[in-house]
Amino acid sequence: MNRQLAQEQMEQYEQFLHFSRQRVAHQAAVWEQEEAIPRAMVEECAAAGFLGATIPQQYGGMGWGAVTYGLLNEAIGGASVSLTGLLNVHTMVSQTLLKWGTEEQKQHWLPALASGQVVGAFALTEPKAGSDIQAIATRYTRNQDDFLITGTKKWITFAAAADVFLIFGKLDDAPVAALVERDTPGLGVLPIHHMLGFKAAHLARLELHDCRIPGQNLIGKPGFALSYIAPYALDYGRISVALAALGLLRACLELCGKYSLERESFGSRLIEHGTISAMIADMGVDLEAAKLLCLEACSAKDQHLPDATEKIMIAKYFTCKAAAHHAANAVQIMGAIGCNEQFPLARFYRDAKTMEIIEGSNQIQQFLLGKSFARRQKIRKTAQEITIHE
Repeated sequence: MNRQLAQEQMEQYEQFLHFSRQRVAHQAAVWEQEEAIPRAMVEECAAAGFLGATIPQQYGGMGWGAVTYGLLNEAIGGASVSLTGLLNVHTMVSQTLLKWGTEEQKQHWLPALASGQVVGAFALTEPKAGSDIQAIATRYTRNQDDFLITGTKKWITFAAAADVFLIFGKLDDAPVAALVERDTPGLGVLPIHHMLGFKAAHLARLELHDCRIPGQNLIGKPGFALSYIAPYALDYGRISVALAALGLLRACLELCGKYSLERESFGSRLIEHGTISAMIADMGVDLEAAKLLCLEACSAKDQHLPDATEKIMIAKYFTCKAAAHHAANAVQIMGAIGCNEQFPLARFYRDAKTMEIIEGSNQIQQFLLGKSFARRQKIRKTAQEITIHE
């Protein structure tokens, strides 16, 4: 990875890895069992600047670009995918404010988000509206200068621990998004437990019943929420998931590589067995490919390239698919040890499957990318077509 990074980025990545190994790795299994990341760890992340990662320095943040933000998620993902859920949704809220908020909204919210005084959660998904975001049923109604919100949000990452929520809904037929504070009357937060993976990521259901918010909490213009605001934020969510999956894949290779060199079976080391060697080879090749795709996607985002969103989708699709495949193989390589809940691989196996679903399932990414690739070829003349017409 180092050859694709500037010196400063390599140094930051090493700092992120040190934090992950010293402060996260040894606690991750306990968090999964307790199904919660403690507030003390959230505060540690805030003190390290992670919650203000992409927030400009003028608002109290670090001002890092997408590449550095991605490296942070990769380093943490190699120890706890659940903790990257915090980085994911918190950054989506802060980036939404930075891009679409008024200066008054930025001055009010961004310093609090950067310092960790306020934790944000991104509330788009509903019981009957996942990848099909146009199907959201949450309703906004005007009440003088305020809005009343009624609806249900579900599977909202870090919602059980968040202080403010970015709630998507519809005002008449116009999609809208607004900030709703946790203590707002009419808002109920119901934690969701016993998930397959992402167990410590504080998932929750939000119930809103005539939840009144001031008009100034609306972000952007009515009609923009699903066509502009959500897609912009989801770029950062998908970067987080893709790079967290990359970290998970790296950790699988680290564990299996070491084990295969040390463990002997039938008179030789595991790495000498063809099947095991092939599995580790494929794991390593996919890791190298995923690194390049992820860094290219982050670089495209930093450069504001027109195809950045597609590159992010490609990175997310490939890396999450590879992580799920190789996490399963890693458990197979390490046998009973890999199945032990106290060992990271069992957690990686469960988390990797979850990452094929969140921020747009593999099938949705595949569907959208397939159409995109096909349309791109339509406008090109292939060598065969040129020959035929000539």
